[in-house]
Amino acid sequence: MPDSKSEKDEPTDATHAEAKAAPVLHDELPATSPRRALADSAREIAARIEQLRGRQGRVALWTGVAMAVTALCAWLVSETVTDFLTNLPWLGRFAFFLAGTGGAGALLWFFGVRRWRVRMADEAVALMVERELPEFRSRFIAAVQLAKAEDSPASPALVRALVAETTAMAAKMKFDAVVKTGPMKKWLRIAAAALAVTAGLAAYGGHKTQPLLMRALLFNNPVPRKTLIRDVTGNRVIAIGDDLRIEAAAGGIVPAKGRLRVQTAKGKPQEFEMAADPAQRTRFARVLQSVQEPFDYTVALGDGESAPFHVKVKPRPSVASVECQQVWPAYTQLPAQRRALGDLKILAGSKLTLKVKASTAVQSGEIHLIGTDRDKPAKTAPLATDAQDKTQLTGGAFIPAEGVTGMTLRLVDEDGVESRGAAIYHIDVIQDAPPTIKIVWPDRREVLLTREATALIAFEAKDDFGVAKVRLHYAVDWVEGGPHKTIDLDLGGALPKSVTRRFDWKVGAIVPHIEEGSVIDYWFEVFDANNVTGPGIGTIDHYQARIVSEGEKRADLANQLSDTMEGLNGVKQGQEEVNQKLGEIIFEKPPDAK
Repeated sequence: MPDSKSEKDEPTDATHAEAKAAPVLHDELPATSPRRALADSAREIAARIEQLRGRQGRVALWTGVAMAVTALCAWLVSETVTDFLTNLPWLGRFAFFLAGTGGAGALLWFFGVRRWRVRMADEAVALMVERELPEFRSRFIAAVQLAKAEDSPASPALVRALVAETTAMAAKMKFDAVVKTGPMKKWLRIAAAALAVTAGLAAYGGHKTQPLLMRALLFNNPVPRKTLIRDVTGNRVIAIGDDLRIEAAAGGIVPAKGRLRVQTAKGKPQEFEMAADPAQRTRFARVLQSVQEPFDYTVALGDGESAPFHVKVKPRPSVASVECQQVWPAYTQLPAQRRALGDLKILAGSKLTLKVKASTAVQSGEIHLIGTDRDKPAKTAPLATDAQDKTQLTGGAFIPAEGVTGMTLRLVDEDGVESRGAAIYHIDVIQDAPPTIKIVWPDRREVLLTREATALIAFEAKDDFGVAKVRLHYAVDWVEGGPHKTIDLDLGGALPKSVTRRFDWKVGAIVPHIEEGSVIDYWFEVFDANNVTGPGIGTIDHYQARIVSEGEKRADLANQLSDTMEGLNGVKQGQEEVNQKLGEIIFEKPPDAK
């Protein structure tokens, strides 16, 4: 081989294109280096190696994909058939799901992705070529190794000749047999067959395929049957001793009756008949009476069977203790007072506040005020649970003026079980008595007044919690139901429990001016401070003032004076008689004195 470059050794555009596309077999070398020229001449071999390396990775990847598809088809077919026949529980379907998807993923990784990601060394690819194409007689691997070695003792010219010869042989040979595709093709055929079988079974299953596929993907669709089971009572929590009605509805082919299968923790499985509702033949029910222990159950209708459900049985919540406090209405100006549950004499308009201790953790509670009809609560008020301690509840209820005779407490625990048969606490509602008023002066119901007189009126008003207002009503020549006027008497803003006042009433200031012979009717109303159930109002009968002339008034005064004197004489005479009798008693001898 000549040392000088021939025209044949000159680089062409195609050679540069291959240089960009194929990796080099040697590190970067100076442009004038003999080794650099050698590496350039080996680019065709490098391109061939890269082609074989890529094909090996693709064959491995497709082999892994075919294995994974086969595994997935096997999982779907086995899981759906088993589920259809046995109605697998969710955990069983989950185990199938893990085995199927996990196995497919493992096959894809170990036999496909992992091998595809591993880059075979140039020497390994060259050995594959030598093994499958013995015609090279070690030329191929020798060309690869010598082209990459910088410190090779062989002369560059000899190596270039070897590379050129190897390249010429490679151009005439087919490398298809180097990468084994037999296993890939076998697994692709198996995967195609598995897909065909799966598709055929899916088509054969018809409308059953979709729900079975959804169940395989861990959705809770019911297993497709000729008889479909819907609206099952489901999981329940009930109190010990309660009756439980279990219901279900049938779709598709509706059977004449159903079956309820019950399994307790310690007892043997039991089966009960579920009768169809005469009014609705698609609904079936069975009542289990006085349930004492928890159990699992399933409903079977026709060829369909429901998923298993659980019934939890627990004691009802109850009231362990109650602290009661009466909050008086604000107008009474009284502090809150602790009350015993056996002595609930409550002023109307008060609020009862309760602190309740429950026997177990609860989610809510209510105060039920009971009226004359105990089956219908007069009013309910909520009890709030403590965020830290669910057995503690607080709340309060307003006590109206009427319609309440007692109260009871109802609790609902965290599972929705309600209390029942709670104690009834009697409430004696005390009404706020209305205020009273009486006229101290004048002492007669009818008085005579002149037109310009000033009438003195004195009154005394009382109330348990305070008098708020006194009002004078009057009318001239009043008739029943006729109009009248009022005057509010100032009490100075206080709320005294007892108040005595005098009122100087200037009759001459009445408008229109009254004439002699007229009669003024007047009466009082007194109001208490009850702004909750009141106000309470007290009143008195009418008093009258007759308008007379001055002469008639003087005559009236003379008569009053005469009556007063006669009264004094009567008092004097009576006193003398008493004194005389007292003397006789003192000086009288005892019956047995001698």
